[in-house]
Amino acid sequence: MTLDELRADIESVDLEIIRLIRARMDIAIKIAEEKETTGSPTRDPERVEVVLSHVERQAEQSGIDPGPIRNIFTTLIRMSEDLQDKKRGNQ
Repeated sequence: MTLDELRADIESVDLEIIRLIRARMDIAIKIAEEKETTGSPTRDPERVEVVLSHVERQAEQSGIDPGPIRNIFTTLIRMSEDLQDKKRGNQ
């Protein structure tokens, strides 16, 4: 493959990542609605650690450095929490 073809492949993967992040945020909105119904707080540090530990294990099993994956998912979780706060009127 040429460099241009490889770059086009990366762009396709990037678009898929963005689509998946949007799907994650859509689920986060539904979670906010459920938390509102049950009176649960937006932030759940124990759940965050469960998610981060899980993705680190998955990264290791995939041969990916878990440190950057933890950072990426920390950002995704923060985005979800911020979106949930906004949805719940807790800005």
